[in-house]
Amino acid sequence: MHRFAYRTERNVAEKGWKIHKFGGSSLADAACFRRVLGIVLSYEEQRLGVVVSAMGGMTDALINLAQLAEQDDASFKAALQAIGERYAETARALLKPDNLVEILDAWSNDADDVGDVLTAIALVRSAPKRSRDVIAGYGEIWSARLLAAYLAQEAPNRAGRWVDARSVITVREAELGPTVLWDVSQKKMDVALPVDFVGVAVFTGFIAADEDGLQTTLGRNGSDHSAAIFAALTKASELTIWTDVDGVMSADPNRVPEAQVIGRLTYSEAMELAYFGAKVIHPQTLGPAVKNGIPVVIRNSFNPSHPGSRIEASSVPADNIKGITAVGGMALVNLEGSGMIGVPGTADRLFASLKGAGVSVTLISQASSEHSICIAVPQDVAERARMVITEAFAEELQNGQIQSVDITDGQSIVAVVGDGMAGTPGIAARFFGSLARAGINIRAIAQGSSERNISAVVDSADAVKALRAAHSGFYLSAKTLSIGLIGPGAVGTALLRQIDKQREKLAKNFNID
Repeated sequence: MHRFAYRTERNVAEKGWKIHKFGGSSLADAACFRRVLGIVLSYEEQRLGVVVSAMGGMTDALINLAQLAEQDDASFKAALQAIGERYAETARALLKPDNLVEILDAWSNDADDVGDVLTAIALVRSAPKRSRDVIAGYGEIWSARLLAAYLAQEAPNRAGRWVDARSVITVREAELGPTVLWDVSQKKMDVALPVDFVGVAVFTGFIAADEDGLQTTLGRNGSDHSAAIFAALTKASELTIWTDVDGVMSADPNRVPEAQVIGRLTYSEAMELAYFGAKVIHPQTLGPAVKNGIPVVIRNSFNPSHPGSRIEASSVPADNIKGITAVGGMALVNLEGSGMIGVPGTADRLFASLKGAGVSVTLISQASSEHSICIAVPQDVAERARMVITEAFAEELQNGQIQSVDITDGQSIVAVVGDGMAGTPGIAARFFGSLARAGINIRAIAQGSSERNISAVVDSADAVKALRAAHSGFYLSAKTLSIGLIGPGAVGTALLRQIDKQREKLAKNFNID
């Protein structure tokens, strides 16, 4: 039996639920599974839920099977076998022979089912969404089944149970994606885990069932969404998402080396950062947590001693700005003309045309003169946007009421985010001043009435420089200040001693070291 030494704090046993979610990078191989189990067993809650993703890279490999079959490429059979060999290798490293047989038999049965679906796809040269959902969802099933078996083997006293999400989460397809049928799902949850259940429940992430009981998925990042749904259904007091980074960062550390972990932030701040490119958490994940007031903690399964980032309804007063982020691959579309001034419905016609073409608008900026409307859209749909806008305003363009519909390619949106910006003068000045000092031209600006986000559109070539300039401008990057003390007599000596005594407080409250 393995010894698990991952406890970083003493977790007092509680009667309520706490949910932990582990992503694919945290379940990449046998060593990762051991690490995850060590983390799970370090918690003493009577009711612990563990939501798992597929092993790292598994979902993409399964989706690739469907693509190969759709092309009638017979190599999908060998690719499925390779997936099985990887899974079996991991299982053999974790399980004793008696437990291993059951897991591998279950995988073999699943592989037969997957093979049948792939054969059907190859025959018709088409992979409908339902077939792709069935195939892609097996990765989470295999991870959950393996972790539950490993838990039962290593900690039989913890009463582990595997809960198949298809038997609990029921969804209905809607315009914005799958919508959870909460009343139906809650009744199924109460059956799957009775109120007197005590132990560790291992849930499959990503997958669900529709109203007809057929398998579907929650889409990309669906396992995080699953975790939030299970947290809501179990009325959990906390949801911890374990990933491969220490938490939500003040900026992308690959672009801003001085980026730091944000210790605490609000739901709104996290949503803003996630929408504008922070990949640690998906905005959809926070929905059930926000609705039910469940704190979300982001932690690193490879560095479990780090406290991570805590996301909740309100955070302690801190810096006005929590983070700075950027999203690239954008284009600006500008609609300009004197005929727009004072004419109601112009914006409605603009956005209706874009909706009809399936174009999502990321940013909107309009001059108070109403002479122009500028929008940011993904680069790959910019030409489509221009075409449908031109068609929608063909008469005005012909009559000269609208002068042009122009596109500026190669743009990025840089956004500063923080609840503390609301009602605080000078934030925009500092942001734009930082960019100006770095010699960066701003093409468009947008700010919501909540004052939680200020966004600027810049050339993508300047995006990294803009991130670093803004990060430094708001003192999110460490700065060294040299202070000279003239006349270090009795008064000066006393001052230095006082500063030395207050070092811990200065570091904690003001980030001065």
